[in-house]
Amino acid sequence: MPKKNKVAASDNCQKELAETKEAAAASEMLHRNLIDYMHNGYACCRVVTEKGRPVDLIHVEVNKGYENLTGLKNVIGRKITEVIPGIADSNPELLENHFRVVESGIAEKFEIYIEPLHKWYESTIYCPEKGYTVAIFDDITKRKQAEQALQNSEKKFRSITEQMSEIVFITDSSGQISFISPAIEKITDYKPHEVIGQRFTDFLSEEEVPSALSAYKEVMLKQSTTHVIVLKFMRKNGTFFFGEVHVQYYHESGYSGTIGVIHDISERNRCERTRIEYEKKLLDGKQFLQNIYDTVNHSVFVIDVLPDGSYRYKSINRLHEIRTGLKNEAISGKSPREVLEPDVAATVTGYYDRCIHKGSSTEYEETHMFKGKLSWWRTILNPVRNDSGHIYRIIGTSTNITEHKLTEEKLKTLSFAIQQSPTVVVITDPEGNIEYINPTFTEHTGYTEKEVIGQNPRILKSGLMEDSVYEEFWKTILAGNVWHGEFHNKKKNGELYWEDAIVSAIVNQKGVITNFVAVKEDITEKKKLWVDLIASKEKAEESDRLKTAFLANISHEIRTPMNGILGFAELLKEPHLSGEEQAEYIELINQSGKRMLALINDIVDISRIEAGETMIHVEPTHVNKLLHSLCTFFRPLAANKNLLLSCNNGLSDEECVIETDSAKLTQILTNLVQNGLKFSVEGEVRVGYIRKEDLLEFSVSDSGIGIPESMKESIFERFRQVDNSLTRHHEGSGLGLSISKAYVEMLGGTIRVESGEGNGSTFIFTLPFNPPGVQTPEHHATVTESAPGSLRGTTILLAEDDAVSRILIKRSLQEENLTILDAWNGRDAVQMIMQHPEIDLVLMDIKMPVMNGFEASREIKKLRPELPIIAQTAFTSKEERLKALEAGCDSFMSKPINKQKLIELIRLLLHK
Repeated sequence: MPKKNKVAASDNCQKELAETKEAAAASEMLHRNLIDYMHNGYACCRVVTEKGRPVDLIHVEVNKGYENLTGLKNVIGRKITEVIPGIADSNPELLENHFRVVESGIAEKFEIYIEPLHKWYESTIYCPEKGYTVAIFDDITKRKQAEQALQNSEKKFRSITEQMSEIVFITDSSGQISFISPAIEKITDYKPHEVIGQRFTDFLSEEEVPSALSAYKEVMLKQSTTHVIVLKFMRKNGTFFFGEVHVQYYHESGYSGTIGVIHDISERNRCERTRIEYEKKLLDGKQFLQNIYDTVNHSVFVIDVLPDGSYRYKSINRLHEIRTGLKNEAISGKSPREVLEPDVAATVTGYYDRCIHKGSSTEYEETHMFKGKLSWWRTILNPVRNDSGHIYRIIGTSTNITEHKLTEEKLKTLSFAIQQSPTVVVITDPEGNIEYINPTFTEHTGYTEKEVIGQNPRILKSGLMEDSVYEEFWKTILAGNVWHGEFHNKKKNGELYWEDAIVSAIVNQKGVITNFVAVKEDITEKKKLWVDLIASKEKAEESDRLKTAFLANISHEIRTPMNGILGFAELLKEPHLSGEEQAEYIELINQSGKRMLALINDIVDISRIEAGETMIHVEPTHVNKLLHSLCTFFRPLAANKNLLLSCNNGLSDEECVIETDSAKLTQILTNLVQNGLKFSVEGEVRVGYIRKEDLLEFSVSDSGIGIPESMKESIFERFRQVDNSLTRHHEGSGLGLSISKAYVEMLGGTIRVESGEGNGSTFIFTLPFNPPGVQTPEHHATVTESAPGSLRGTTILLAEDDAVSRILIKRSLQEENLTILDAWNGRDAVQMIMQHPEIDLVLMDIKMPVMNGFEASREIKKLRPELPIIAQTAFTSKEERLKALEAGCDSFMSKPINKQKLIELIRLLLHK
């Protein structure tokens, strides 16, 4: 090869060698960091020589395991003979083993008893580089003590086997028996010389031979230290017995085979398993540490601290990947900001800075969102220093404490629930002595916690209960059952009260009663209420009888004036009546009519009260507080059905006060929320509102059965439900929505429903946004004074579809010399106005065919805004009056029409 090519090849080799060394150094550095957190002791020492001969060791590096296993501290830089005085005399072999490994470069594993420390250690020594040794060791004092006991027993092996009742045997590698204890003769009748030299299978039943050979081969091939098998052995006389064989591989001075005992040597077996377990722990350093890193029951992450103070993730273990969903290859070499959300990255960087500044372990708790779930973590950061003492790395271990946190929160919630429960909670010991009471106990009884702890609940006894009640009570709870009943007890101040109690035993896992818990409620008022209910029932029955009598009286009161009206009307048909008689009959008819009208008005008023058609009471209403109270009231009902009830305020507390009827608004929302909770099996019910210009839009949404498209309008009718099947599953009269609709309209709003069958429902209604101080204009047209003046020449349009009413009005006005034009419906009235500009006033009936009086009044006001219109109708409610005024009517008269009042009203409007 040319010299130039050789030089190039040499350079490449040197470069590859340097890269290999650099990678090895980095790997070794990671391994050394991890060594600090393993349980084994670790010590790196430098060999001290004098005149070319090794004489001592100086500690260069140790881990925490070294301190824990030896009890020695502050050993760095100190000789081993200085740290452990007398070690050179008591244990010269320790130094010699280190010197030999340094000399040969071959790792050694040995056990040694350090007299100054009074401990046994199992140690593996290797030479990482010339002049240095590394020892990885573990404390095996307890194991050696067990082994020493075993060795002592083995010394007596030969003599003991002469007297043992168990069979002790040894076989060679071919399975021939080379030793058998004298017990063989006692158990099988075979003499030892008859067995030695034979194969062990010769003394087994035929069916056991395959399993025995398999076990033997396994012991020989794997050189197992212990193997246990139950085999069926054959005696000399042909009978059989079962023996538990404890066998192990045997090797000594080139001789190999098996040795065992046919009986119980479980203790030796356990010792042997312990020895195997310890040997398995002494694996190759890198693989061993890597296994620790990957299998430790913590999320582990390694962070490099760069010279500029920034951080880069080096690696995470497998468990960290599983718990967080992050991948090692995805985050390796990246900064926190490249891996985490900005706010989270800033928080964890602060923790890393604290660890660097503190220079020691830093512990904290944090929350993270991994895999779409919020989790709690307890993290410990441990700084790692290089030879110069500079922190160049941080190793973090995180433990998922989510379950602990959730349990802690549940316990807090349970504790708060008991503390804040409106019912009395008492916990006693098995003897019935009080250990705990909640504040409600003090509120109800007057006894403080200090006064009752350690006392028996009998301090509450009033002496008014039968002894049999208490006997049954104790019999029930001592049997581990739940007792439910009532106590008539006495408070601290001597006041008697009734309480409903549920008492049960708390039993531990062993079935032993550890406590009794009682949940009690003061039912004194309920008892009184029950008495009141009985009285109310009797009163209701009396009321029902009165109602029957009332209906009978109403029938009488209706028939009586009707008899007068019809009877005297019939008499007026007679031809020979005098003027006085006619006037008398007419007056009697008039009186009967007034009596009938008064009765009808009374019935209408009663019906209005029975139907809940009360007047509106407008007052400042705090909508947010109203919603909060409503949700607070219904939240327990929602919780009982595992439903979520949420409220959403659309305005601030300062903006949410409006002028409305708060009682009716409360009733509307109550009806809608009750329906939502009643018809929802799972999910949630949401109630809230938003402002839309001059309206507040309220909504109540549920996840219930929904409403078919065909019933979205009829659902607001009285006594209507979605379908008949609901009456078998859901209670209710069907009046709630109709009442809500009526109240919404009374308050100046509208209501609708958005729903699909099976997809839940959303009820939406509006109310005027009337903050306090904003006045709503009212219309008033009242006859307050007589308006003198002639109506001669006046033209009046009479819009009336009832012929009798038309005749009555014309006859009432005929003396006023008026011109009266007729219209039989609202459309004719509008056309008459267009054709007759001379019309001075309109008498408008409300209920007419083709076009009603409201619509006709609006159209007329569009044509002639100044034209007076008097609404006349048999409807007498305030709502009808307001509707007439809103349609443009200037005044309103109820039928039957009073002649004088009608004339005065016409004069007033014409001369206004």
